[in-house]
Order: sequence, then C-alpha cells, then structure tokens
Amino acid sequence: MNNLDADTLIRAGRAVKEPFQLSVDRVNGATTVVDLTVREILRLLPGKRIVAVAEAEGRDYLIKIFVGRSAKRYMEREVDGVYAIEDSGVLAPSLEWQGRLRSKGGYVLAFEYLAEARNLSDEFEQSTNEAERTKLIGKVIPVLASLHEGGVIQNDIHPENFLFYNDRIYTIDGGDVSRHWTHPVGETRSLNNLALFFAQFHSRHDYMIPELLELYRQIRAWTDHPGRDRRLVYLINRKRKQRKEDYLRKAFRECTQFAAVKTLNRFWVCNRSSYSEGMVEIINDPDAAMAGGRVLKNGNTATVALVESPVGPLVIKRYNIKGFAHRLSRMLRKSRAWISWANAHRLEFLGISTVKPVALIEERLGPLRSRAYFISEYVEGPDATVLQERDDPSSDMASIVELLKSLSAAGVTHGDLKASNFLLARDGAVIIDLDSMREHQDPEEKRKAEMKDLERFLKNWESSPRMAQRFSDLLG
Repeated sequence: MNNLDADTLIRAGRAVKEPFQLSVDRVNGATTVVDLTVREILRLLPGKRIVAVAEAEGRDYLIKIFVGRSAKRYMEREVDGVYAIEDSGVLAPSLEWQGRLRSKGGYVLAFEYLAEARNLSDEFEQSTNEAERTKLIGKVIPVLASLHEGGVIQNDIHPENFLFYNDRIYTIDGGDVSRHWTHPVGETRSLNNLALFFAQFHSRHDYMIPELLELYRQIRAWTDHPGRDRRLVYLINRKRKQRKEDYLRKAFRECTQFAAVKTLNRFWVCNRSSYSEGMVEIINDPDAAMAGGRVLKNGNTATVALVESPVGPLVIKRYNIKGFAHRLSRMLRKSRAWISWANAHRLEFLGISTVKPVALIEERLGPLRSRAYFISEYVEGPDATVLQERDDPSSDMASIVELLKSLSAAGVTHGDLKASNFLLARDGAVIIDLDSMREHQDPEEKRKAEMKDLERFLKNWESSPRMAQRFSDLLG
C-alpha cells in the first residue's frame, strides 16, 4: 500500500486512489507517530482538502487532510469552527486529535466517526409524506436556534451538515463558521441564515415555512411580527436564485461535480458521476457510438440514438448542421445542445422531472461553434401519444398536469409541448426536448408564453375532445 505525503497528494489532483497510508505526527499532549490507513475518500478538493474514513490503532476516524499553501489556515479555521459549534451547546462529532503529516506541508484532523449516521438531505428525500418532512426539519430548527443564540453562524449551511445518529442530531463542518462572542446573532443575520438553509429545499415545500419559523421564534423568544414570514420568503427566493445561477455556471466548468475540457476545436463537459474511460471513448467519438446504437430519430435538424455505455443506456442527440447558411447562423450562438444541457440542469435544480443530463459536446473552431451533442440517461417508457389508447389514463394525465404546474410555478415555459415530448416513466411523467425552454422574469411575457404552450399542448388531443376537456379541467 502506498505511503503518500503532501506533495504527492497535491500532484495527484483528483487521481488520489484509496486505500493509501499517511504517517502523521499526532499532537495530543506529547507528539507521537500515527500510521493512518485511508480506506474511503468522501470528498476531495484537489490540492487543498480531502475528507475520508481512515483507520489507526484499531479505530475508525473521520479525517480531514489539509494540504497546499493555505493548509494551516484552513485547518485552524476548521478547529475554531468546531469549538464554536460545541460552545453554543450543539452536538458535534468530537475532535479526537490533530497532527501534521511527517513529510510536512499538510495537516490532519481526526474526528469521531459516526458510521451509521444519515444526513438531513437523505432523510428528507426518503420521507414518505409532507407531514413527516415537516417534522424532520422541525427537529433541526432547535439546533439552528441554539447556534444563533450562541452567536454562531454556519455561512455555508446546508442539509448535509446535520447528521441523525442514535436519536441525536450532530452538526458538522466548522470550516466556514462565524462566531460572535459577546451576543446572540441578530434577527437580520438569523433570517438570512435561515433563508439560506430553506433555499436548499424545493419551493414546493415552502408551505412548511410559517410553522417552522414560529417554532424558531418561540425558541429564540422573539416577539411576534406579522411581516416576518413575508420577509423570510423574500430572502429564500433571493437565495434560491443565487444558488441556481451559481449551479448553472458550474455546469460548464471543471469542478467537483463536472469534468470539462476545452481545446481549439472542441468543448465538452461531463457529469463526474458518469465520467470513466468508457465514457471518454463516447465523448471522443460520439458518431461511432451512435452508429453502433439504435436510431430513435433521423431528421434534418437532429439525429437521436440509443447507445450502451459503462453507466447504462444513454440517449445521444446530435444537432446537425443543414448547410452552409445554417452553419453561419449557428457559429456565434450557443448551440441547442448547450441550451438543452443548461435547461436540464435548471429543471434538475428546480426539482422538475426531466432526463438526467450526462454530457455536452461541441465541435468548435476557436469561438465558432458547429455540430453539438447532448447526452442524457435513457428513460424507459412510452411517450404521451399512447394516452388515447389506454383504458384509464388518469394517473398519467395527473402526472403530466403536475409537471406543467411545476413549470409554471418556477416561471418556466417549454416552447414545444408535443405529446411526444412527455415520457411516461414508472415514477411519473418526464419532460424532454428542452432547447426551446425559457425561464421568464417578466410576468406578462410569461403569461403570453404559457398561453402558447397551453394552446400547443391541447392541440395534441384534437382527435379526442373528451381527453382535451379533461386536461383543460385539470389545468384549470
């Protein structure tokens, strides 16, 4: 097993492979040498930080490894944050010891490892009903209130920072914590922090905010104020917008979630969870992959094929160049594949059912774009054109209507609501073909676009007036 040092970890970037060993000078009273075996990397920020599960002296730890020029500063910030959380009376996994890599240039913090803990995000997603979800977040509200009453703000607060373990709630991640030693956090900063927390959840869950804010208010012993709910909702919407814009920017560059490469004649980006040698082969020659797959559509503007891949069946949609004039018209504009990639991630962020985006490829000459490819996971199920043949299409109709209402609530119009653009998957309707989709800021513009969408949607059912009326009633 490799024994790595700070320089090796920095040079390896994302290519750090477990298991590996670290020799650490543990500072816990006297200095002793500890040999850590790193078994599983949980998070990796190349050249800066690794969070992992490791074993030493017969015991498991959750460790944070800090390397690079700012390693000591980030390590000290983490320690200060952990102590701030504990001083506010909130449970946190205990910091068992800290040390320095024997090769110098790096630091290690070893925390109590809560092996079976589950974070709030996972618990929330697996909850079966809204009452259960409200109750779940209600368990975290006293923790937030205690942090704020103790003068502590988690500046990067999110549901993964709260762990459920043995019927207790632990707060983790002291790396971005602010502490106000002499007084509790004021109302303005508290509401801003609450807004950032609630902004991590989809807007369809906002119904629970008044109840949870009231619980928080009572714990903090604030006087009642009729405008506080509205103020918090305004802040939540603003935070959501900021998070969405940040997320969409990340979807086009190299980061933790995405792998991206830009050269003189090509640009591509791939979801890192799907990134592998086999996926790189498809990215390098998507036409070959399509030739070996099954053609689903072969049109002038686009060719669509179903292909096999290391991550399962994928759909590759190639946006074709129809001729010289078409090539000129597309050269300086975002490709339709680029727009589909952005909109798929937009809908994913908003919690609206669509195909899972896997990769985007653009052929380029410098800044000039040419053919482009949008790759997504395959969704098994027929499209909505089969509804008229079904004896009882009620559940599928309700699922489509729910999807359309979610689009409207998010301020989004699709632009081409053909029945074939709705796939009837096992878990409900999924919307596809996103290159005409728009997110509106102007209410009047949104209203007009929605009217066009509705008109196009109902046109699908002209041969079945009864179904058209049922859809109209459901949408009404």
